[in-house]
Amino acid sequence: MVMKTIRVSEEIHTKLSHLGLKSETYNDIIGRLISAYEEEYLDDFTDEQAAYYNERIRQFENGNYEGTVEVDLEDLRKKYE
Repeated sequence: MVMKTIRVSEEIHTKLSHLGLKSETYNDIIGRLISAYEEEYLDDFTDEQAAYYNERIRQFENGNYEGTVEVDLEDLRKKYE
């Protein structure tokens, strides 16, 4: 395996240290965090979910906005800052 060096701040280094088990390397910790992120945010849709969202997109593209809610982007930015 080819190894690479990455630079992290002291703060991130400390946080990684606290997230890891004593037996884990930083590579293990980062790999575990990436896996958790992928499971949470990159899951595939089921066929039923994909069909539902494709239908909603089709309706939206045809001007049917029933069931949609207007969102203020500035409010979202403030909420997640």
